[in-house]
Amino acid sequence: MPEDRSNKQPPAGDDRNLVVVDEDFVNADTEDRLWLFWERNKDVIVKGTVGIVVGILAFLAYFFWNESRRIALGEEFTACQDEAARRAFAQSHQGEPLAAVAMTDVADDLKKAGKLADAAKAYDEAGRLAVAAGKTPAIAALGTRARLYAALCRQEAGEAGATKEIAAVADDANAPETLRGFAMLTLANLAVAKGDAAEATKWLNAMDKKLRAAHVWKSDKDALVQSEPSLVTPVTPAAK
Repeated sequence: MPEDRSNKQPPAGDDRNLVVVDEDFVNADTEDRLWLFWERNKDVIVKGTVGIVVGILAFLAYFFWNESRRIALGEEFTACQDEAARRAFAQSHQGEPLAAVAMTDVADDLKKAGKLADAAKAYDEAGRLAVAAGKTPAIAALGTRARLYAALCRQEAGEAGATKEIAAVADDANAPETLRGFAMLTLANLAVAKGDAAEATKWLNAMDKKLRAAHVWKSDKDALVQSEPSLVTPVTPAAK
């Protein structure tokens, strides 16, 4: 007598049961096909959805935490009203852009007070903090400003080598144009004060060649040329 196979089920992992299901759904409508798709893929869909939701929640949590931290840091910075508080803020928040800003404020106040040596050191520290804060354009510009103003303080105090530090900013192609132009104009004025028309002309020519035609220092440069007879007729810079 032939063996009755009607009650036997395919072993686990046997894909023949899927073939039977597919055959059963050959004429199924869209709703039934969606149900079949869900039955076959629900574990993957659920895990994938949970993963996406967890990722989104993690991102939102970090965003709001970082935003609240930024606001708190700004409030702490604003509360610093004197040199000691700003210095303490800068030291306790190294790596933050506001640390460099706080130290720059300290240096600016010292410069205004005529404390040139202390101001130069404070600008040096501001520049170091700017480097530690990253390489965004704004922070890089702040670091360059600190470097230039430190050199200006040393030049005003009569320190040797300060002019070379100013020239380093003037020759820095990565420095903001406003700072480069100011450095060039300062060097031209210093040369005029020493009676060195050739050196002054060199820096004035550099302003014409390396800065935009409508740069912010153009009127100051033109005024210097008009006020100094030796600069009206360009002088060929002496070979060095």
